[in-house]
Amino acid sequence: MRLRPPIAIPYPHYMAFAPLDAWLRVILSPPAWVPVRYWARLAFGLFTSCIGTVLTLPERLVLAPVLRMAGRRSGLRLDHAPGAIVILGYFRSGTTHLHYLMSCDPRVRTPTWCEVLAPQGFALSWSFLRLFMIPFLSAKRPQDDVAIGPDWPAEDDFATGNWVGASSLPGRFVIPRLHAHYDRFHSLTGLNERERRRWRRAQWAFLWKLARLAPGRAILLKSPSHTGRVRELADLFGGNVKFVHISREPGAVLRSNVAMARRLSVFNLQDPLPGDDIESRLAREYLETERTFLAEAAAIPPGRLAHIRYEDLVADPLGELRRVYQELGLEWSPELERRAGTYLLSVRDYRAATKPEAVPAATMSPAAPPAAALAQLARAFGHDRPPRPKAPLPLGLEDHHRSRAGPAMLAAAVVATLASILWIAQASWFRDRNDWLVWPLGILVGLTALRVARVGSPRLGAWAAGLTLLAFFAISIPATYYADYAFRTSPPFPVDYRDLPMRDWEWYHILKASGVPMDGLRHWNRVGSLATNNLFWLFMGVVTAYRFASREFVHPPGRG
Repeated sequence: MRLRPPIAIPYPHYMAFAPLDAWLRVILSPPAWVPVRYWARLAFGLFTSCIGTVLTLPERLVLAPVLRMAGRRSGLRLDHAPGAIVILGYFRSGTTHLHYLMSCDPRVRTPTWCEVLAPQGFALSWSFLRLFMIPFLSAKRPQDDVAIGPDWPAEDDFATGNWVGASSLPGRFVIPRLHAHYDRFHSLTGLNERERRRWRRAQWAFLWKLARLAPGRAILLKSPSHTGRVRELADLFGGNVKFVHISREPGAVLRSNVAMARRLSVFNLQDPLPGDDIESRLAREYLETERTFLAEAAAIPPGRLAHIRYEDLVADPLGELRRVYQELGLEWSPELERRAGTYLLSVRDYRAATKPEAVPAATMSPAAPPAAALAQLARAFGHDRPPRPKAPLPLGLEDHHRSRAGPAMLAAAVVATLASILWIAQASWFRDRNDWLVWPLGILVGLTALRVARVGSPRLGAWAAGLTLLAFFAISIPATYYADYAFRTSPPFPVDYRDLPMRDWEWYHILKASGVPMDGLRHWNRVGSLATNNLFWLFMGVVTAYRFASREFVHPPGRG
């Protein structure tokens, strides 16, 4: 029997930068009991939430009256001339792969992770969070190792969840014992008028911001829960919206969802539900979601809905994407084909984190939908037919996925050395060490390593992190000297000591301020380089350098 640790290990939470009021809503409305073993995980989430709350609060306060007035005038409908494209499909149906492909189109604007994880922010705070989030956001999704990052396409359902808790996500991955309360937000069924309006207002407000940042581009959305919200989304966009529905063989969908529930337990603040309960609930929800979609899709006008099978998308991604564009009346462009082809070339070696055979086949409980219902769903989406033949990628695409680790390590070392010299120089100029500069140093070293290597790796990340750490301690003594003692003409120096040699007590203070335990480890106090505030900046610099240099993918889809 596998033993679990007595304390749930803190993990960078998807609610890490949600405002504190969103956390309070999730924890208190309705009340959720958080067992003692999860308190450390909760404390870490609340700590990072305080940072996110402070960073985004100014813009949130400024925008609040603007959003209120704009919402009243529009009736919470989005008037965006280029319209919107919404990708539909239940969890683990291939929606992310399709989302990444369609985001390669330069004529669309899709939400990014720095935006959906801190939805209450806007242009200024989102720009800052693109860098600030890097130490706290993994380069891969925990459920399947698909690449992500602050600038990568993201699901807008995280925005409504992290803003006002109007999402099924807290019930899935945070407080599973209250999933019944949050499941109602999945397809917006069973909500009272106040809850429905809370979801609508948050969804509208977030998209209003996106529309202001991309006035000439269509908004591209992807959230599995939107599959059961077709009617509501059509009303929100005033009918100026098109849909792409992707489906996958139902058995594979269920097995993959069970595996995802296990891997995403790293976000839980409660013990997960028994496996049979999770499987039965997911199976019922999957069937109900797709049935709701089929019923609401009947009202969608021709030319505004396209269907695609995941198996066909894998076999011939560019061919299927071109077909979808044609059915929706969207213009296909050579630039889109080039960007999508380059992205596909970069992920050609991707392997799923959880192999299908590692997840047992679904064994439905008596309360779960019968196999016949799932088979009927498979036929409705054409999964009783074989996929289309495998098609090669076009020739002439540029492959950026070849690593140059040796030159990257050398370049990172050179940059770290030059930056350290400049760091010491600024200490002389401004009479201040400015230890927070270790963070931009980590950004510079990590980015240099990644750009030169083209493809990051854990080894290259460790090298960049080590260089950042080494530079921080290497400059501490000379920077302290030039900041405080090189020009000894001001207090505590009543007379000009520039021509006299440094005295022992002066070197004592320089070494102590540089983090050297001058009084022995037993009486050592953390001052100077190792002061508490500097430990935070050191963490930011070292981890940022590692995150950048270890990235397997340099750019989000379509931007390489």
